[in-house]
Amino acid sequence: MLARKHLWAIGEDYCHGTGHGVGHCLNVHEGPYGKELKNGHTWTDEPGFYKNGEFGIRIENLLILQKVPTLLNSLYWENVTIHPYCRELIDTSLLTHEELDHINKYHVKCRELLEPLIKDDQLVLAYLHA
Repeated sequence: MLARKHLWAIGEDYCHGTGHGVGHCLNVHEGPYGKELKNGHTWTDEPGFYKNGEFGIRIENLLILQKVPTLLNSLYWENVTIHPYCRELIDTSLLTHEELDHINKYHVKCRELLEPLIKDDQLVLAYLHA
């Protein structure tokens, strides 16, 4: 519901699931559907939008369910996809300060994890500005 609420507000939707389990039985698109989610489960996050005959956009990230260290019986989804977003495809005028901050923090994480693996400054990450 959260992934679709802004589309629903303007009478739109996307006609695919928002995510699915990964690797439970060596298959990509699989459950556990309808079962209890547990620490360590892997899931995808795939919100998107397709306007018939015009364009489509979809972000696909891989998530792992993790325990919140400071809260008993609490879990959170950790994004384990580490790849910067293409700045040219983001209209920053449509984003809130919090959304820009979230993307910038994600790009810092990408830089910290990927930069040591890349030679000759081939990784180009820049902050987004409104």
